[in-house]
Amino acid sequence: MINQIKDLIFTDTGKDTAIVFTGTIVNAAVGGIFFILAPRILGPADYGLFSVVIATGIMVANLANLGIDTGVLRFVKGEDSESQKILKLALESYLVIGLLVFVLGFVLSLPMARILGQPNISPLLKIAFSGVIFVLLTDFVQAVLQSKKKFLEASIVNIVSNVSRLLILLIAAYFFQINVYFLTFLFFFIYIVSVITGKLFVPLDFLKEKDHRAHFKKFFAFNSWIAASLAISSVPLDNYFLLKFAGPVATGIYAAPYKILAITDQLAGNFSRVLAPRFSSFTNDTQAIIFSKKTIPIVLFVISAILTAGILAEPIVRILLGNEYINSIPVFRVVAASYAFYFADTIAVSLIVYYLGKPNITFLITIIVIIIWAISSYILIPKYQAIGAAFADLISGITALSLFTGFVVWHFSKKIRTHE
Repeated sequence: MINQIKDLIFTDTGKDTAIVFTGTIVNAAVGGIFFILAPRILGPADYGLFSVVIATGIMVANLANLGIDTGVLRFVKGEDSESQKILKLALESYLVIGLLVFVLGFVLSLPMARILGQPNISPLLKIAFSGVIFVLLTDFVQAVLQSKKKFLEASIVNIVSNVSRLLILLIAAYFFQINVYFLTFLFFFIYIVSVITGKLFVPLDFLKEKDHRAHFKKFFAFNSWIAASLAISSVPLDNYFLLKFAGPVATGIYAAPYKILAITDQLAGNFSRVLAPRFSSFTNDTQAIIFSKKTIPIVLFVISAILTAGILAEPIVRILLGNEYINSIPVFRVVAASYAFYFADTIAVSLIVYYLGKPNITFLITIIVIIIWAISSYILIPKYQAIGAAFADLISGITALSLFTGFVVWHFSKKIRTHE
């Protein structure tokens, strides 16, 4: 496997993957320090509330995204007029949606907080909703850079904002007492730095284009399935069930190791974006299959690293989170295993969305996975609390890999039988 990875590194895909993975690891290391300090500063109870607010804000951002960034990766091919119109349409959509979320957030924050049984987090939710527009604009910048295969610049955007967040936290901690309100504001509004940095790499010439709304139907017809998949997969059921049935302490015990392992989400998302322009350009199954096989060693390497982290859960948790989070050790192990399964389906999902152009299949499979996740969480969390949530993740991860990979194998084998 090591030799295959070495051979792959010298291809364009390998070089782009190396840039993306290096950038993601650096970004996660810097961002990870924030999520190591946050639970230590707040303690399990307040960190549980903080994690629910963060998860809710990210959920809203994913819902508001409407799959627009995926559409940019799918349709933007270069500097041609059509691509430029798509970019203008995407930016315009993000701005309108972001402002709408800002307004609705002030109306819905208190009802949401009451549903969760924690009315005191209403002001925190308002902060989260207010910052969503900057998250969306960061998504836009990232999608534009990645569609143009400027993966180094895309990594720099994230690294600069995470370094800024960490520096502000350290300086603030030196001068005054940090609380959950400050951390929430810092988490969401640091995305302003991402937008400013991204502007340095993304020229706005596309704003001169006319008739960009003529592409609305085609653009959002593709995006609608992605948006629907994001909508149902972004709801942090685990955090909500834990907060409702087990309280903020159990939520914090679960959320702390989950955040440490969130680098896997970043790796999977960025790796998928490396694959996207390749799969979108292929014209036959042979190209897609050969390319997929070449990328398998990368997936196996990352999975091995995730599982190794799971084995080393005890020293990792003790060193990074401290003795207050000793109960997070078994949670860390199970969540690591679930992340391994989720990362394993990256190639299959990318094939379905970008090569086969069937985001509707992704949506249908996602519905099945979420239903199984919700049922598992509802059964396991009230009785087993944090570890129950972790096992619900594992069950859904195994289901996702089985269904996505199963569909891809079925699709190609069906076409082979048809041609025989």
